[in-house]
Amino acid sequence: MGKIDQGSELLDSLGPEMRDALAHPWRREILRVLHTSDRALTVGELAAALSPIPVARISYHVQALRRDGAVDGEGVSLAGGRHHAYRSSVASDATVLGVLREREALDRKRRHAARAHHSSLLLKVFRIPRPTRSIRLGARRNRPEPQS
Repeated sequence: MGKIDQGSELLDSLGPEMRDALAHPWRREILRVLHTSDRALTVGELAAALSPIPVARISYHVQALRRDGAVDGEGVSLAGGRHHAYRSSVASDATVLGVLREREALDRKRRHAARAHHSSLLLKVFRIPRPTRSIRLGARRNRPEPQS
C-alpha cells in the first residue's frame, strides 16, 4: 500500500508540491477524512478513522501534507497536554477535490486489502502450532527403574 500513484491528468495538472501531496493513497485518505470533519483533527483521531494505518505512518503523512501546503496545523489543549490538530487547506480547490474523487474507488480497494492483510496477520499470532516430534540426539540409555 506504500506505492505512489502516477498518471492521472488531474494530478499532473497540479504544481509539484501538491502533486507530491496527493500522489500517495494514504495522504488522499487523510484529506478525505479532514474534508468530512467540521473541525481540526489530531493524529490520534485520524488514526481512529483510518484504521489499520499505524499512528506513526499517519503522523509522517500528515507532516508531508503540511510541508506541501495541503493541511494547516494548530495547537489544541486536550486531556494529557497540548497537541496539534490539522485542517485541510485545500478543501475548496476544485482540482484537488477532482483528484480525490477520481482515485476514491482505487484507494478504498487498497484500504480494504490492507485491512484483510492486517487481520490475517493477527490470526497468525493466535494460530495453534502443529505438534512436532521430538528428536533425540543421543543414544538411548538403559535406565534402572526407580524402586519404591
